[in-house]
Amino acid sequence: MHDVVIRGGSIVDGTGKPAFTGDLALAAGRIAAVGKDLGSAKKTIDADGLLVTPAWVDAHTHYDGQVAWDEQMTPSLWHGVSTVVMGNCGVGFAPATPDRHDWLIGLMEGVEDIPGPSLRAGLPWGWQSFSEYLDVLDTMPRTLDVGGMITHGAVRAFVMGERGAKNEPATEEDIARMATIVKEAVLAGALGFSTSRTLAHTANDGEPVPGTFAKAEELIGMAKAVRSTGRGILEVVPRGAGGENAELLQEVEMFIRIARSTGCPFTFPFVQTNTYPEQWREVMATCTAAVKSGVPIVPMVFARPVCVLFSFQGENPFEYLPSFQPLKKLAHDEKMAALRNPALRQKLVTETDPHTTGMSLLYQNEKVWERTYPMGRPLSYEPDSTQSIAALAAREKRDPREVVYDLMLEQNGRSFLMYAAFGYADGNADCLRELICDPITVLGGSDAGAHVRQIIDAGMPTYALTHWVRDKAAGDPSRLPLEFMVKKLTHDSARLFGMTDRGTLEPGAKADVNVIDYANLSVSHPEMIYDLPAGMPRLMQTASGYEKTFVSGEVVQENGTDTGARPGRIVRSA
Repeated sequence: MHDVVIRGGSIVDGTGKPAFTGDLALAAGRIAAVGKDLGSAKKTIDADGLLVTPAWVDAHTHYDGQVAWDEQMTPSLWHGVSTVVMGNCGVGFAPATPDRHDWLIGLMEGVEDIPGPSLRAGLPWGWQSFSEYLDVLDTMPRTLDVGGMITHGAVRAFVMGERGAKNEPATEEDIARMATIVKEAVLAGALGFSTSRTLAHTANDGEPVPGTFAKAEELIGMAKAVRSTGRGILEVVPRGAGGENAELLQEVEMFIRIARSTGCPFTFPFVQTNTYPEQWREVMATCTAAVKSGVPIVPMVFARPVCVLFSFQGENPFEYLPSFQPLKKLAHDEKMAALRNPALRQKLVTETDPHTTGMSLLYQNEKVWERTYPMGRPLSYEPDSTQSIAALAAREKRDPREVVYDLMLEQNGRSFLMYAAFGYADGNADCLRELICDPITVLGGSDAGAHVRQIIDAGMPTYALTHWVRDKAAGDPSRLPLEFMVKKLTHDSARLFGMTDRGTLEPGAKADVNVIDYANLSVSHPEMIYDLPAGMPRLMQTASGYEKTFVSGEVVQENGTDTGARPGRIVRSA
Protein backbone atom coordinates (compact mmCIF):
# COMPACT_ATOMS: atom_id res chain seq x y z
CA MET A 1 0.00 0.00 0.00
CA HIS A 2 1.27 3.45 -0.92
CA ASP A 3 1.43 6.29 1.56
CA VAL A 4 -0.25 8.77 -0.81
CA VAL A 5 -1.82 8.61 -4.25
CA ILE A 6 -2.51 11.89 -6.04
CA ARG A 7 -5.22 10.99 -8.55
CA GLY A 8 -6.30 12.51 -11.81
CA GLY A 9 -4.01 15.52 -11.98
CA SER A 10 -2.42 17.10 -15.02
CA ILE A 11 1.14 15.85 -14.50
CA VAL A 12 4.09 17.86 -15.78
CA ASP A 13 6.96 15.66 -14.65
CA GLY A 14 9.99 17.96 -14.99
CA THR A 15 11.63 16.02 -17.82
CA GLY A 16 10.24 18.30 -20.53
CA LYS A 17 7.75 15.68 -21.75
CA PRO A 18 4.20 16.87 -22.55
CA ALA A 19 1.67 17.03 -19.75
CA PHE A 20 -0.58 14.02 -19.24
CA THR A 21 -3.48 13.14 -16.97
CA GLY A 22 -2.61 10.45 -14.48
CA ASP A 23 -1.91 9.39 -10.92
CA LEU A 24 1.19 9.75 -8.76
CA ALA A 25 1.99 7.36 -5.92
CA LEU A 26 4.29 8.28 -3.02
CA ALA A 27 5.85 5.83 -0.55
CA ALA A 28 8.68 6.13 1.99
CA GLY A 29 9.51 9.65 0.82
CA ARG A 30 9.93 8.65 -2.83
CA ILE A 31 7.93 8.55 -6.03
CA ALA A 32 6.68 4.98 -6.08
CA ALA A 33 4.81 4.96 -9.39
CA VAL A 34 3.37 7.20 -12.11
CA GLY A 35 0.44 6.22 -14.32
CA LYS A 36 -3.07 4.94 -13.68
CA ASP A 37 -4.68 2.35 -11.42
CA LEU A 38 -1.73 2.48 -9.04
CA GLY A 39 -3.43 0.64 -6.21
CA SER A 40 -4.55 1.60 -2.74
CA ALA A 41 -3.05 4.22 -0.44
CA LYS A 42 -3.32 5.39 3.15
CA LYS A 43 -4.36 8.78 1.77
CA THR A 44 -5.83 9.72 -1.59
CA ILE A 45 -5.81 13.26 -2.98
CA ASP A 46 -8.20 14.23 -5.76
CA ALA A 47 -6.20 16.37 -8.19
CA ASP A 48 -8.82 16.58 -10.94
CA GLY A 49 -8.41 19.98 -12.57
CA LEU A 50 -5.11 20.62 -10.77
CA LEU A 51 -1.51 20.75 -11.95
CA VAL A 52 0.97 18.27 -10.45
CA THR A 53 4.68 19.09 -10.77
CA PRO A 54 7.96 18.50 -8.97
CA ALA A 55 8.46 21.10 -6.24
CA TRP A 56 10.82 23.89 -7.27
CA VAL A 57 14.60 23.97 -6.73
CA ASP A 58 15.87 27.50 -6.03
CA ALA A 59 19.50 27.66 -7.10
CA HIS A 60 20.48 31.09 -5.75
CA THR A 61 19.45 32.11 -2.23
CA HIS A 62 21.04 33.74 0.79
CA TYR A 63 19.34 31.86 3.60
CA ASP A 64 22.74 31.49 5.32
CA GLY A 65 21.47 33.31 8.40
CA GLN A 66 17.78 32.50 8.20
CA VAL A 67 18.48 28.77 7.96
CA ALA A 68 19.44 28.92 11.65
CA TRP A 69 16.28 30.57 12.99
CA ASP A 70 13.41 30.00 10.55
CA GLU A 71 12.04 26.46 10.45
CA GLN A 72 9.54 27.47 7.78
CA MET A 73 12.08 28.98 5.36
CA THR A 74 9.67 31.67 4.18
CA PRO A 75 8.85 33.07 1.74
CA SER A 76 10.14 30.11 -0.30
CA LEU A 77 7.74 27.77 1.51
CA TRP A 78 4.78 29.80 0.21
CA HIS A 79 6.01 29.56 -3.40
CA GLY A 80 6.24 25.80 -3.88
CA VAL A 81 9.98 25.49 -3.28
CA SER A 82 11.32 22.27 -1.76
CA THR A 83 15.10 22.77 -2.08
CA VAL A 84 17.22 25.92 -1.75
CA VAL A 85 20.92 26.51 -2.40
CA MET A 86 22.72 29.09 -0.24
CA GLY A 87 26.34 30.16 0.12
CA ASN A 88 26.26 32.19 -3.09
CA CYS A 89 28.27 35.30 -4.00
CA GLY A 90 31.33 34.41 -1.92
CA VAL A 91 29.75 35.17 1.48
CA GLY A 92 28.86 32.67 4.19
CA PHE A 93 29.55 31.65 7.76
CA ALA A 94 31.99 28.72 7.50
CA PRO A 95 34.79 28.11 8.07
CA ALA A 96 34.92 30.52 10.99
CA THR A 97 37.17 31.10 13.97
CA PRO A 98 35.43 32.69 17.00
CA ASP A 99 37.28 35.97 16.56
CA ARG A 100 35.87 36.31 13.03
CA HIS A 101 32.17 36.02 13.87
CA ASP A 102 31.45 39.76 13.94
CA TRP A 103 33.50 40.29 10.81
CA LEU A 104 31.58 37.61 8.90
CA ILE A 105 28.31 39.18 10.03
CA GLY A 106 29.49 42.58 8.79
CA LEU A 107 30.47 41.03 5.48
CA MET A 108 27.07 39.41 5.02
CA GLU A 109 25.22 42.54 6.11
CA GLY A 110 27.22 44.73 3.74
CA VAL A 111 26.91 42.46 0.70
CA GLU A 112 23.42 40.99 1.16
CA ASP A 113 21.65 43.59 3.34
CA ILE A 114 20.68 41.07 6.03
CA PRO A 115 20.47 43.07 9.29
CA GLY A 116 23.46 42.62 11.60
CA PRO A 117 21.29 42.67 14.75
CA SER A 118 19.26 39.74 13.35
CA LEU A 119 22.38 37.76 12.47
CA ARG A 120 23.90 38.37 15.92
CA ALA A 121 20.69 37.32 17.65
CA GLY A 122 19.89 34.37 15.40
CA LEU A 123 23.16 32.59 14.59
CA PRO A 124 24.03 29.85 17.12
CA TRP A 125 27.62 29.36 15.89
CA GLY A 126 29.26 26.28 17.45
CA TRP A 127 31.39 25.38 14.44
CA GLN A 128 34.71 26.18 12.86
CA SER A 129 35.03 23.90 9.81
CA PHE A 130 32.44 23.69 7.03
CA SER A 131 31.79 20.07 7.96
CA GLU A 132 30.95 21.11 11.53
CA TYR A 133 28.71 23.86 10.14
CA LEU A 134 26.64 21.33 8.19
CA ASP A 135 26.48 19.07 11.25
CA VAL A 136 25.08 21.91 13.38
CA LEU A 137 22.50 22.81 10.74
CA ASP A 138 21.56 19.14 10.43
CA THR A 139 20.28 19.11 14.00
CA MET A 140 17.72 21.86 13.34
CA PRO A 141 14.15 21.11 12.22
CA ARG A 142 13.05 22.70 8.94
CA THR A 143 10.41 22.43 6.20
CA LEU A 144 12.69 22.54 3.15
CA ASP A 145 15.91 20.90 2.06
CA VAL A 146 18.96 23.19 2.16
CA GLY A 147 22.27 22.84 0.34
CA GLY A 148 25.21 25.19 0.62
CA MET A 149 28.51 26.14 -0.96
CA ILE A 150 31.71 27.03 0.85
CA THR A 151 32.54 30.67 0.22
CA HIS A 152 35.69 32.54 -0.77
CA GLY A 153 35.20 35.31 1.78
CA ALA A 154 35.10 32.92 4.72
CA VAL A 155 37.92 30.70 3.41
CA ARG A 156 40.26 33.59 2.68
CA ALA A 157 39.79 35.12 6.13
CA PHE A 158 40.14 31.70 7.81
CA VAL A 159 43.46 30.95 6.07
CA MET A 160 44.99 34.40 5.61
CA GLY A 161 43.49 36.36 8.50
CA GLU A 162 43.54 40.11 8.01
CA ARG A 163 45.55 39.76 4.79
CA GLY A 164 42.72 37.75 3.30
CA ALA A 165 40.03 40.05 4.63
CA LYS A 166 41.78 43.05 3.09
CA ASN A 167 42.20 41.42 -0.33
CA GLU A 168 45.98 41.17 -0.24
CA PRO A 169 47.45 38.78 -2.84
CA ALA A 170 47.50 35.10 -1.88
CA THR A 171 50.82 33.28 -1.83
CA GLU A 172 51.31 29.78 -3.24
CA GLU A 173 51.14 28.47 0.33
CA ASP A 174 47.89 30.39 0.96
CA ILE A 175 46.33 28.96 -2.19
CA ALA A 176 47.38 25.43 -1.26
CA ARG A 177 45.87 25.76 2.23
CA MET A 178 42.64 27.23 0.85
CA ALA A 179 42.41 24.45 -1.73
CA THR A 180 42.75 21.82 1.00
CA ILE A 181 39.91 23.41 2.99
CA VAL A 182 37.70 23.66 -0.10
CA LYS A 183 38.32 20.02 -1.03
CA GLU A 184 37.53 18.88 2.52
CA ALA A 185 34.33 20.95 2.50
CA VAL A 186 33.07 19.50 -0.78
CA LEU A 187 33.85 15.97 0.41
CA ALA A 188 31.91 16.77 3.58
CA GLY A 189 28.89 17.93 1.59
CA ALA A 190 29.41 21.43 0.16
CA LEU A 191 27.75 21.71 -3.25
CA GLY A 192 30.68 23.73 -4.52
CA PHE A 193 32.67 26.92 -4.00
CA SER A 194 31.44 30.48 -4.55
CA THR A 195 33.26 33.76 -5.03
CA SER A 196 32.46 37.33 -6.00
CA ARG A 197 34.48 39.73 -8.12
CA THR A 198 31.99 42.58 -8.59
CA LEU A 199 32.92 45.90 -7.01
CA ALA A 200 29.27 46.27 -6.01
CA HIS A 201 29.78 43.69 -3.23
CA THR A 202 31.37 45.32 -0.19
CA ALA A 203 31.38 44.67 3.54
CA ASN A 204 30.09 47.15 6.11
CA ASP A 205 33.57 48.65 6.36
CA GLY A 206 33.63 49.38 2.64
CA GLU A 207 36.14 46.62 1.83
CA PRO A 208 35.25 44.51 -1.24
CA VAL A 209 34.46 40.85 -0.62
CA PRO A 210 37.66 38.84 -0.05
CA GLY A 211 38.51 37.32 -3.39
CA THR A 212 37.31 40.29 -5.44
CA PHE A 213 40.82 40.85 -6.81
CA ALA A 214 42.01 37.24 -6.73
CA LYS A 215 44.34 36.40 -9.59
CA ALA A 216 43.60 33.56 -11.99
CA GLU A 217 46.04 31.30 -10.11
CA GLU A 218 43.89 31.51 -6.98
CA LEU A 219 40.70 30.66 -8.88
CA ILE A 220 42.49 27.81 -10.64
CA GLY A 221 43.54 26.44 -7.25
CA MET A 222 39.94 26.47 -6.02
CA ALA A 223 38.61 24.98 -9.25
CA LYS A 224 41.14 22.13 -9.11
CA ALA A 225 40.20 21.48 -5.48
CA VAL A 226 36.50 21.19 -6.38
CA ARG A 227 37.20 19.08 -9.44
CA SER A 228 39.43 16.69 -7.52
CA THR A 229 36.40 15.51 -5.54
CA GLY A 230 34.51 14.43 -8.65
CA ARG A 231 31.54 16.59 -7.66
CA GLY A 232 30.58 20.21 -7.12
CA ILE A 233 30.63 23.47 -9.06
CA LEU A 234 32.31 26.88 -8.89
CA GLU A 235 29.91 29.84 -8.74
CA VAL A 236 31.25 33.33 -9.37
CA VAL A 237 29.76 36.82 -9.59
CA PRO A 238 31.92 38.39 -12.32
CA ARG A 239 33.42 41.86 -12.44
CA GLY A 240 30.98 44.01 -14.37
CA ALA A 241 27.90 42.03 -13.26
CA GLY A 242 26.79 45.07 -11.30
CA GLY A 243 27.11 47.27 -14.37
CA GLU A 244 30.07 49.08 -12.81
CA ASN A 245 32.40 48.59 -15.79
CA ALA A 246 32.84 46.90 -19.17
CA GLU A 247 34.97 43.98 -17.95
CA LEU A 248 32.24 41.34 -17.96
CA LEU A 249 33.22 39.70 -21.23
CA GLN A 250 36.89 39.45 -20.24
CA GLU A 251 35.83 37.92 -16.92
CA VAL A 252 33.68 35.29 -18.60
CA GLU A 253 36.48 34.47 -21.03
CA MET A 254 38.74 33.86 -18.01
CA PHE A 255 36.14 31.55 -16.45
CA ILE A 256 35.96 29.62 -19.70
CA ARG A 257 39.74 29.18 -19.78
CA ILE A 258 39.77 27.93 -16.19
CA ALA A 259 36.80 25.61 -16.75
CA ARG A 260 38.46 24.21 -19.88
CA SER A 261 41.82 23.63 -18.22
CA THR A 262 40.51 22.18 -14.94
CA GLY A 263 37.28 20.50 -16.01
CA CYS A 264 35.48 22.22 -13.12
CA PRO A 265 31.96 23.40 -14.02
CA PHE A 266 31.37 27.15 -13.67
CA THR A 267 28.12 29.06 -13.21
CA PHE A 268 27.57 32.80 -12.89
CA PRO A 269 24.50 35.03 -12.39
CA PHE A 270 23.85 36.93 -15.60
CA VAL A 271 21.40 39.66 -16.55
CA GLN A 272 21.26 42.73 -18.76
CA THR A 273 22.73 45.84 -17.11
CA ASN A 274 21.53 49.40 -17.56
CA THR A 275 25.06 50.65 -18.18
CA TYR A 276 25.92 48.23 -21.02
CA PRO A 277 22.52 47.08 -22.30
CA GLU A 278 23.82 45.24 -25.40
CA GLN A 279 26.73 43.45 -23.77
CA TRP A 280 24.67 40.39 -22.84
CA ARG A 281 24.47 39.25 -26.47
CA GLU A 282 28.25 39.06 -26.83
CA VAL A 283 28.61 37.28 -23.52
CA MET A 284 26.00 34.68 -24.47
CA ALA A 285 27.60 34.11 -27.87
CA THR A 286 30.94 33.50 -26.13
CA CYS A 287 29.39 31.05 -23.65
CA THR A 288 27.48 29.21 -26.37
CA ALA A 289 30.65 28.69 -28.39
CA ALA A 290 32.44 27.45 -25.27
CA VAL A 291 29.68 24.97 -24.41
CA LYS A 292 29.70 23.62 -27.96
CA SER A 293 33.43 22.95 -27.55
CA GLY A 294 32.78 21.00 -24.35
CA VAL A 295 33.41 23.65 -21.67
CA PRO A 296 31.08 23.30 -18.64
CA ILE A 297 29.93 26.91 -18.16
CA VAL A 298 26.33 27.77 -17.24
CA PRO A 299 24.87 31.31 -17.12
CA MET A 300 22.22 31.63 -14.40
CA VAL A 301 19.44 33.97 -15.56
CA PHE A 302 16.43 35.75 -14.10
CA ALA A 303 12.68 35.34 -14.66
CA ARG A 304 11.82 39.00 -14.14
CA PRO A 305 13.61 42.34 -13.86
CA VAL A 306 15.67 42.69 -10.68
CA CYS A 307 13.67 45.34 -8.86
CA VAL A 308 14.56 47.48 -5.86
CA LEU A 309 11.31 48.46 -4.15
CA PHE A 310 10.97 52.00 -2.80
CA SER A 311 8.44 52.62 -0.05
CA PHE A 312 7.99 54.71 3.05
CA GLN A 313 7.88 51.35 4.88
CA GLY A 314 11.49 50.59 3.97
CA GLU A 315 14.10 51.71 1.45
CA ASN A 316 13.15 55.09 -0.01
CA PRO A 317 14.80 58.09 -1.70
CA PHE A 318 14.35 60.35 1.33
CA GLU A 319 15.54 58.17 4.20
CA TYR A 320 19.13 59.46 4.20
CA LEU A 321 18.15 63.14 4.33
CA PRO A 322 18.73 64.99 7.64
CA SER A 323 15.05 65.95 7.98
CA PHE A 324 13.93 62.34 7.60
CA GLN A 325 15.97 60.97 10.50
CA PRO A 326 13.49 61.84 13.33
CA LEU A 327 10.74 60.02 11.41
CA LYS A 328 12.53 56.68 11.66
CA LYS A 329 11.64 56.44 15.34
CA LEU A 330 7.90 56.88 14.72
CA ALA A 331 5.23 54.21 14.36
CA HIS A 332 3.93 53.88 10.82
CA ASP A 333 0.75 55.91 11.21
CA GLU A 334 2.60 58.66 13.04
CA LYS A 335 5.20 58.74 10.30
CA MET A 336 2.49 59.03 7.65
CA ALA A 337 0.83 61.91 9.50
CA ALA A 338 4.16 63.74 9.61
CA LEU A 339 4.88 63.09 5.93
CA ARG A 340 1.52 64.59 4.95
CA ASN A 341 2.59 67.92 6.47
CA PRO A 342 3.11 70.29 3.47
CA ALA A 343 6.05 72.04 5.15
CA LEU A 344 7.93 68.78 5.76
CA ARG A 345 7.08 67.58 2.25
CA GLN A 346 8.58 70.73 0.73
CA LYS A 347 11.69 70.37 2.86
CA LEU A 348 12.27 66.72 1.93
CA VAL A 349 11.76 67.08 -1.82
CA THR A 350 14.30 69.94 -1.96
CA GLU A 351 16.83 68.89 0.66
CA THR A 352 20.36 67.86 -0.35
CA ASP A 353 21.63 64.44 0.65
CA PRO A 354 25.01 64.84 2.38
CA HIS A 355 26.03 61.21 1.76
CA THR A 356 28.26 60.08 -1.10
CA THR A 357 28.04 56.29 -0.92
CA GLY A 358 25.56 53.42 -1.20
CA MET A 359 21.93 54.02 -2.08
CA SER A 360 22.38 57.78 -1.63
CA LEU A 361 24.41 57.83 -4.84
CA LEU A 362 21.59 56.07 -6.68
CA TYR A 363 19.02 58.63 -5.55
CA GLN A 364 21.27 61.51 -6.55
CA ASN A 365 21.46 60.21 -10.13
CA GLU A 366 18.58 61.75 -12.09
CA LYS A 367 18.58 58.81 -14.53
CA VAL A 368 17.22 56.54 -11.82
CA TRP A 369 13.77 58.04 -12.39
CA GLU A 370 13.79 56.85 -16.02
CA ARG A 371 13.72 53.27 -14.75
CA THR A 372 11.49 53.70 -11.70
CA TYR A 373 7.76 52.94 -11.99
CA PRO A 374 4.65 52.74 -9.79
CA MET A 375 3.93 49.06 -9.15
CA GLY A 376 0.20 49.52 -8.91
CA ARG A 377 -2.51 46.97 -8.16
CA PRO A 378 -2.45 44.41 -9.63
CA LEU A 379 1.33 44.24 -9.63
CA SER A 380 3.20 44.78 -12.86
CA TYR A 381 6.84 43.83 -13.33
CA GLU A 382 6.75 44.86 -17.01
CA PRO A 383 5.55 48.48 -16.86
CA ASP A 384 5.21 50.75 -19.87
CA SER A 385 8.13 53.16 -20.21
CA THR A 386 5.64 56.02 -20.60
CA GLN A 387 4.69 55.40 -16.96
CA SER A 388 8.19 55.91 -15.54
CA ILE A 389 8.63 58.53 -12.83
CA ALA A 390 10.63 60.65 -15.26
CA ALA A 391 7.84 60.50 -17.85
CA LEU A 392 5.13 61.25 -15.29
CA ALA A 393 7.11 64.19 -13.93
CA ALA A 394 7.66 65.60 -17.42
CA ARG A 395 3.96 65.40 -18.27
CA GLU A 396 2.96 66.97 -14.96
CA LYS A 397 5.79 69.54 -15.13
CA ARG A 398 6.96 68.57 -11.63
CA ASP A 399 10.22 67.52 -10.02
CA PRO A 400 10.53 63.68 -10.06
CA ARG A 401 11.01 63.72 -6.28
CA GLU A 402 7.60 65.30 -5.80
CA VAL A 403 6.03 62.57 -7.90
CA VAL A 404 7.91 59.89 -5.95
CA TYR A 405 6.87 61.40 -2.62
CA ASP A 406 3.18 61.60 -3.50
CA LEU A 407 3.02 58.11 -5.00
CA MET A 408 4.67 56.55 -1.95
CA LEU A 409 2.08 58.22 0.30
CA GLU A 410 -0.72 56.32 -1.41
CA GLN A 411 -2.36 53.37 0.39
CA ASN A 412 -1.37 55.05 3.68
CA GLY A 413 2.32 54.80 2.80
CA ARG A 414 2.20 51.13 1.80
CA SER A 415 2.47 51.58 -1.96
CA PHE A 416 5.65 50.60 -3.76
CA LEU A 417 7.71 52.00 -6.57
CA MET A 418 9.85 49.63 -8.62
CA TYR A 419 13.36 50.57 -9.70
CA ALA A 420 14.35 48.20 -12.50
CA ALA A 421 18.00 47.77 -11.56
CA PHE A 422 18.71 44.98 -14.07
CA GLY A 423 17.01 43.24 -16.96
CA TYR A 424 14.81 46.11 -18.15
CA ALA A 425 17.18 48.55 -19.83
CA ASP A 426 15.14 48.45 -23.06
CA GLY A 427 11.86 49.18 -21.29
CA ASN A 428 10.71 45.62 -21.92
CA ALA A 429 11.60 42.05 -20.89
CA ASP A 430 12.58 40.73 -24.31
CA CYS A 431 16.17 40.08 -23.23
CA LEU A 432 14.96 38.13 -20.18
CA ARG A 433 12.87 35.88 -22.40
CA GLU A 434 15.77 35.21 -24.75
CA LEU A 435 18.01 34.32 -21.83
CA ILE A 436 15.40 32.03 -20.25
CA CYS A 437 14.91 30.22 -23.57
CA ASP A 438 18.59 29.68 -24.24
CA PRO A 439 19.37 25.96 -23.85
CA ILE A 440 22.62 26.56 -21.94
CA THR A 441 21.07 28.68 -19.14
CA VAL A 442 19.50 27.76 -15.82
CA LEU A 443 16.87 29.81 -14.04
CA GLY A 444 17.79 31.34 -10.68
CA GLY A 445 18.47 34.68 -9.14
CA SER A 446 15.68 34.81 -6.55
CA ASP A 447 18.17 36.05 -3.91
CA ALA A 448 15.70 34.74 -1.32
CA GLY A 449 16.74 35.78 2.18
CA ALA A 450 18.84 38.76 1.03
CA HIS A 451 18.31 42.53 0.57
CA VAL A 452 15.42 42.19 2.98
CA ARG A 453 14.22 45.83 2.86
CA GLN A 454 14.86 46.33 -0.84
CA ILE A 455 14.20 43.23 -2.94
CA ILE A 456 11.59 40.48 -2.68
CA ASP A 457 12.13 38.11 -5.61
CA ALA A 458 11.71 34.81 -3.76
CA GLY A 459 8.42 34.39 -5.64
CA MET A 460 10.36 34.00 -8.88
CA PRO A 461 9.05 30.45 -9.57
CA THR A 462 5.44 31.55 -9.20
CA TYR A 463 6.04 34.54 -11.46
CA ALA A 464 7.80 32.42 -14.07
CA LEU A 465 4.91 29.96 -14.24
CA THR A 466 2.20 32.60 -14.44
CA HIS A 467 3.70 35.51 -16.38
CA TRP A 468 5.67 33.62 -19.01
CA VAL A 469 3.25 30.72 -19.48
CA ARG A 470 -0.33 30.99 -18.24
CA ASP A 471 -0.94 34.72 -18.63
CA LYS A 472 0.32 35.08 -22.20
CA ALA A 473 -2.47 34.91 -24.77
CA ALA A 474 -2.66 31.90 -27.04
CA GLY A 475 -0.61 32.68 -30.10
CA ASP A 476 1.54 35.27 -28.32
CA PRO A 477 5.08 34.56 -29.57
CA SER A 478 6.50 35.39 -26.13
CA ARG A 479 4.47 32.64 -24.44
CA LEU A 480 6.60 29.73 -23.19
CA PRO A 481 5.53 26.08 -22.97
CA LEU A 482 4.47 24.90 -19.52
CA GLU A 483 6.63 21.76 -19.73
CA PHE A 484 9.68 23.85 -20.63
CA MET A 485 9.24 26.20 -17.67
CA VAL A 486 8.63 23.40 -15.16
CA LYS A 487 11.82 21.67 -16.33
CA LYS A 488 13.77 24.91 -15.90
CA LEU A 489 12.45 25.30 -12.34
CA THR A 490 13.11 21.71 -11.28
CA HIS A 491 15.28 19.28 -13.22
CA ASP A 492 17.72 21.85 -14.60
CA SER A 493 18.35 23.66 -11.31
CA ALA A 494 18.79 20.40 -9.42
CA ARG A 495 21.19 18.91 -11.97
CA LEU A 496 23.35 22.06 -11.98
CA PHE A 497 24.36 21.20 -8.41
CA GLY A 498 24.58 17.46 -8.92
CA MET A 499 21.26 16.71 -7.22
CA THR A 500 20.08 13.77 -9.31
CA ASP A 501 17.57 12.50 -6.76
CA ARG A 502 14.99 15.28 -7.25
CA GLY A 503 13.47 17.60 -9.82
CA THR A 504 11.40 15.02 -11.73
CA LEU A 505 8.31 12.92 -11.04
CA GLU A 506 9.84 9.58 -11.93
CA PRO A 507 9.87 6.35 -9.92
CA GLY A 508 12.65 6.44 -7.35
CA ALA A 509 12.92 10.24 -7.29
CA LYS A 510 12.48 12.14 -4.06
CA ALA A 511 8.80 12.84 -3.38
CA ASP A 512 9.01 16.65 -3.60
CA VAL A 513 5.73 17.58 -5.29
CA ASN A 514 3.50 20.58 -5.91
CA VAL A 515 -0.26 20.27 -6.38
CA ILE A 516 -1.33 23.58 -7.92
CA ASP A 517 -4.62 25.32 -8.65
CA TYR A 518 -3.00 26.69 -11.77
CA ALA A 519 -5.90 28.89 -12.87
CA ASN A 520 -5.78 30.77 -9.56
CA LEU A 521 -2.03 30.84 -9.01
CA SER A 522 -0.87 34.35 -8.09
CA VAL A 523 1.60 36.37 -6.04
CA SER A 524 0.49 38.77 -3.32
CA HIS A 525 1.28 42.46 -3.06
CA PRO A 526 4.56 42.97 -1.16
CA GLU A 527 4.36 44.04 2.47
CA MET A 528 6.82 44.87 5.23
CA ILE A 529 6.79 42.59 8.26
CA TYR A 530 8.88 42.64 11.45
CA ASP A 531 9.61 39.01 12.23
CA LEU A 532 13.40 38.80 11.94
CA PRO A 533 15.41 38.27 15.13
CA ALA A 534 15.83 41.49 17.11
CA GLY A 535 12.53 42.71 15.61
CA MET A 536 14.11 43.76 12.31
CA PRO A 537 11.96 44.25 9.19
CA ARG A 538 11.86 42.38 5.91
CA LEU A 539 9.74 42.45 2.76
CA MET A 540 7.33 39.55 2.34
CA GLN A 541 5.40 38.31 -0.69
CA THR A 542 3.22 35.23 -0.43
CA ALA A 543 1.27 33.27 -3.04
CA SER A 544 -2.16 31.76 -3.65
CA GLY A 545 -2.86 28.61 -5.61
CA TYR A 546 -0.39 26.15 -4.11
CA GLU A 547 -2.87 23.62 -2.73
CA LYS A 548 -0.13 21.36 -1.38
CA THR A 549 3.65 21.17 -1.35
CA PHE A 550 5.27 17.85 -0.44
CA VAL A 551 8.86 17.48 0.76
CA SER A 552 10.04 13.87 1.03
CA GLY A 553 6.43 12.75 0.83
CA GLU A 554 5.15 14.97 3.64
CA VAL A 555 2.85 17.96 3.11
CA VAL A 556 4.67 21.03 4.42
CA GLN A 557 2.18 23.68 3.32
CA GLU A 558 -1.47 23.49 2.35
CA ASN A 559 -3.19 26.49 0.77
CA GLY A 560 -0.66 28.85 2.32
CA THR A 561 -0.79 27.29 5.78
CA ASP A 562 2.20 25.64 7.45
CA THR A 563 1.24 22.07 8.32
CA GLY A 564 3.89 21.71 11.03
CA ALA A 565 5.72 18.95 9.16
CA ARG A 566 9.50 19.33 9.25
CA PRO A 567 10.96 16.81 6.79
CA GLY A 568 13.65 19.20 5.49
CA ARG A 569 17.26 18.07 5.59
CA ILE A 570 20.70 19.38 4.74
CA VAL A 571 21.59 18.34 1.19
CA ARG A 572 25.16 17.11 0.87
CA SER A 573 27.09 16.70 -2.37
CA ALA A 574 27.40 13.18 -3.65
